[in-house]
Amino acid sequence: MRFTITALALAGVSLFATTAAAQTAPAAADAEGVNGLQEIVVTAQRRAESLQKVPVAVTAISAEQIDDLRVTNVKNLAGLAPSLQIQNQGLQSNPSIAIRGVASGVSNNAVDPKVGIYLDGVYIGRTVGSIFDLADIQRVEVLRGPQGTLFGRNATSGAISLVSAEPTGEFGIRATGSYGNGDAIRGKAVINLPAFGPFSVKLAYLHDQIDGDYTNLIGGKTINLALRDPRFGTETFARKLGRRNIDGGQLAIRGEFGNLTADYRFDYTDARTTGRAIQSLGVIPDSSGALLQPIVDLQPFFGGITNIAPNARLSAVANATSEEHVVTQGHSLTLAVKPNDLVTVKSITAYRKFRQDPNIYDLASSGGLRFTFGQLGALITPGLTPAQIQAALFNPANIPGPNDYFFSLLTARKTSQKQFSQEFQIQLDGEHYELTAGAFYFHERSPATDILGILEPVPGGLVVPSPLDAAFGSGVTDTVSINDSWAGYGQLTVHLGDRVDVTGGLRYTIDDRDLAINAISGGQGGQLGVGKYNVSFKKLNYTGILTWRPTDQTTAYAKISSGYVAGGILSGIPYKPETLVSYELGAKTQMFDNRVRLNVAAFYSDYKDLQTQNFINGRQFFDNAGKASIKGFEVEADVIPVRGLVLSGNVGYADLNYKTFILNGVDVADVARTTYNSKWTARVAAQYDAPEFSNGSHLQGRIEGRYRSSYYLTSTPFVNLAGQVVLENENRQPGYWLVDGRFGLVDIPIGGTKASLSAFGQNLFDKHYISFGAPVLSLVGSYERGRTYGVELGFAF
Repeated sequence: MRFTITALALAGVSLFATTAAAQTAPAAADAEGVNGLQEIVVTAQRRAESLQKVPVAVTAISAEQIDDLRVTNVKNLAGLAPSLQIQNQGLQSNPSIAIRGVASGVSNNAVDPKVGIYLDGVYIGRTVGSIFDLADIQRVEVLRGPQGTLFGRNATSGAISLVSAEPTGEFGIRATGSYGNGDAIRGKAVINLPAFGPFSVKLAYLHDQIDGDYTNLIGGKTINLALRDPRFGTETFARKLGRRNIDGGQLAIRGEFGNLTADYRFDYTDARTTGRAIQSLGVIPDSSGALLQPIVDLQPFFGGITNIAPNARLSAVANATSEEHVVTQGHSLTLAVKPNDLVTVKSITAYRKFRQDPNIYDLASSGGLRFTFGQLGALITPGLTPAQIQAALFNPANIPGPNDYFFSLLTARKTSQKQFSQEFQIQLDGEHYELTAGAFYFHERSPATDILGILEPVPGGLVVPSPLDAAFGSGVTDTVSINDSWAGYGQLTVHLGDRVDVTGGLRYTIDDRDLAINAISGGQGGQLGVGKYNVSFKKLNYTGILTWRPTDQTTAYAKISSGYVAGGILSGIPYKPETLVSYELGAKTQMFDNRVRLNVAAFYSDYKDLQTQNFINGRQFFDNAGKASIKGFEVEADVIPVRGLVLSGNVGYADLNYKTFILNGVDVADVARTTYNSKWTARVAAQYDAPEFSNGSHLQGRIEGRYRSSYYLTSTPFVNLAGQVVLENENRQPGYWLVDGRFGLVDIPIGGTKASLSAFGQNLFDKHYISFGAPVLSLVGSYERGRTYGVELGFAF
C-alpha cells in the first residue's frame, strides 16, 4: 500500500473525515433541524476546553458513539483514533497499546507502561489493572504524543482518559441487552436516582459473556503444580479458548455544597476469561530450537499434537491453558473548590487494586506434546550412538502415557497490585493567562509468583522438580515490586492579544523503585539475580506551545514536548529510563457552516534509551536497546454533506527507524523492526439517520472499516545455524481491513419510554489475523476472533 503524503492529506480532506464516529455528536438527526457539527469539550490540558481550540492532538469519543461501537473498556478503542493500535497479548487481561509507533504492554510488575491510562483523572499503574469494564462512560479522550507535563511519567507516546458519566440528580433508567452468535449475551443498566439534599447518586451494571471460538483438544484435563508451589495446586485446562464472562459495576455519588463539589466514584470488575488460542508457526531453527525439533518430529509416534500450522488458522488446538480470573476495583474522591471565577482548587484521592488468581497459560503452544524424562535424557546425554538413542526413545518403559505432557515452555502466574495516589491541583483563569499547577504522589505494591518450566516433562500431569531444572532454568520465583513517585508541575498560557497564545510547562519527577527477587526452587536463582534492589530516577519534562488562531474557526500550533518512562530492574538486571522528545505542527478548522471539521498534525520524535522486551531461549529479558526516530502525520475529519448523513474517517502514519538497537551486545539496527506496529492506520465510517416517522422514531444505519498495514511479531528476523533468514512469512502479519455495521430503528415511543432495536455485526468479512506472537523456542501466534453479530434492544426513561 503506497501513498504519497500529499495524496493522503488530500484524501483525508476530500474523501472521508475522521472519527466522526468518535468526534461527532450526531447533529444530523436532531429533531430541531440543526445541520452543523456540535462543539466538543475535552480536558486534554486538565481543564475544560473546546476540542478545536486546544493545541493538542486529541480524539474525543462521545457517549453515543461509545454505545454504537460497543465500547466498554480500553481494548475496544483500537482504530478509533489515528495511530492508535491495541491488541491482546494472548491473555485477555493484558493489552498491548501503541500510539505513534511507541508500544507498551509488558506483563511484568517491574516494568511500567508507555501509554498512560486514566479513569476520572486517576492514573492506572498496571496494564492488567487497566482492563475494567464500565457500563456508563461519558467520554474517552485519546491524547497523542508525549504528555509528560500535565499527565506525568509513563505517557511517552500518549494517554487515554476515560471519563464516567456524572449523576444527573433526576430519576431515570437506561438499559440495553443483546444476544449474538457464540452465545454472546450482553446487558447493561444505568439508574439515576432523584437528588436528595445536596446529593445525587448513579448506579450502573454491565454483564458481558461469549463462548470461546476455539475448541481445546485437551480441555478438561488437569495439571498439578503443588509440588512446585502449593499456592497453585491443580489447574484444569479450559474446554474453550477465547471465552469471557465479565460483570462490572459502578457507583457515583456527587455532593454539592456551595462552592465545594465532591465526587465519589467506585468501580468493580470481575472477569473470568480464557486466553486466546496459541498455535505454533514453526520451530525456530537456531540453537534454542535444536533440541525441540526432534521432539516435535517424534510426536506422531506417541500420539502428540504439535499445533503447527505455518500459514493457516487452526480451528482446534491443544493448549494447557486454564481459566484466568481477574478482579479489579477502585475508589476515588475528587474535591473541587471554586471560591471565585479566577481560582479552582482540586484534590484527587484514589485507591485501586486488582487480583489475578493462579492460572496456567500455554504461551509456547506445547500442551499437546508427549515426551518423558527417559526420552529427554537420551537426547541430551553426550556420547550415545544413534542406535542407543533410538532404543531409549522407543523403550516401552519410556513411552509417554495419555496424561504425560511435555512443555517446551511452561508458564503459570499469580499476581496482584494495590496503588494509592494523591494529586492536588490549582487552576487560575485570568483575562490574559491560564495557569494549571499541582503536586502528585503515587505508591504501589505488586507481588507476583511465577512458575517457569523449560523443556519440562510432566509425568501423569504432575509437575515435579528434577535435576534438569538447574540445566534449563526451571523453577519458581517470587518478586515484590514497590514503587513510589513524586512530582510537581505547572503549565502557564499567556494570551498575546486575541489571536496568539504562548504556553510553557515543566514537570519534575522523582521515582524510587524497590524490587525483591526470591527463587524458591529449581534453577531460577542463578538466572534471576536473587536479592533486593533499589534504584531511583529524577527527570524534568517540559512543554512549549505557540498557538495562532487566525479566525474563530481555525487554530494552528507548533509544539515541543517531552515524555519519560521510569527505569527499573527486571530479572536482577537494571535498565534505564527511556525518553522521547516530540516536535509537532498542527492545525484544526471548521468550515462551511460547521459542516466540515478537519484536524491535521505532523510530528517528528527523538526516542532515546528505548526499553524493549526480548526472548532468549524462552526467557524474557528487558533492556535499553538504543535510539530511534519517529516521523509521521495524522488526518482527522468529519463531514455532513447532506442532512442526516455523517461521514467520518482518519489516517495515521508513524514510521519508526532505529539508529541503534543493541541485542546481546550487538548493534542490529539494520535489521531490527518494531513489533505489532503498523506504519499506516485508517478508518472510514458513514452514518445515516433517516427522517422521522410520525411517531418520532427513525431508522439509523452505520458502516465503518478500520485498516492496519502489515506488522512483525518479533523485533529481529530468525537466522538458522547456516546463517539463513527463516520464518519471515510466518513472522509478518499482512495488512487487513475490519468492517463493522449496525442498522436499527431508534427513538421508538413506548408509553413513557423510548426504545431502540438494532442488528449489529463486527468483523463482517470474518477476517482472521494474528494479533500476538512470541519467539519461545517456537515462533507462536494467536489469531483474533472472527465475525460476530447479533441483535440489541434498548430503552430509556
